Amino acid sequence: MNYGAVLGLCLVAIASVMWSFGVDKSGSMLPTILNNGLIIAAISYSIIQFRDTENEGFLSYGDSLKLGTSIAFFSSVILAFYTFIFVSYIEPNTLTELMQQTEQAVLESNPEISDEELDLALEMTAKFMQPHWMLILGMLSGTFMGFLYSLVISIFTKKDNPNSIA
Repeated sequence: MNYGAVLGLCLVAIASVMWSFGVDKSGSMLPTILNNGLIIAAISYSIIQFRDTENEGFLSYGDSLKLGTSIAFFSSVILAFYTFIFVSYIEPNTLTELMQQTEQAVLESNPEISDEELDLALEMTAKFMQPHWMLILGMLSGTFMGFLYSLVISIFTKKDNPNSIA
């Protein structure tokens, strides 16, 4: 939980800095690269620290996977609550801007779309762009991405105990 909380707070700090400098609205890949790099580094570091200090230098693949996924879950809870507060209170225009970007993207990808189809697509998108859905989907997606990263990281961080039975 501690490693997940630290990771979550670091992700919130990155998001806040990117927002204050306007990098999040410029379409830059920098926030994505920073976030994913930080998540991978934090999960790797946390698993190695746990393995070496708390578990006598040994850790199975399954335990490593559980630990990495747990870290991702706790960090995604913190980041999702920050996102909820951000879109609800700090920058409430974010949802409107996201809907406008979505409409432009749909029109660019399918310029022949009818008005009814466009309205239906935007209506469905608007249902999931509510702060409470963003909170839930943020936690689920963050945990899932952490699980995927942990699948790979655990290959390199596992160290089976040769003295264990079975």
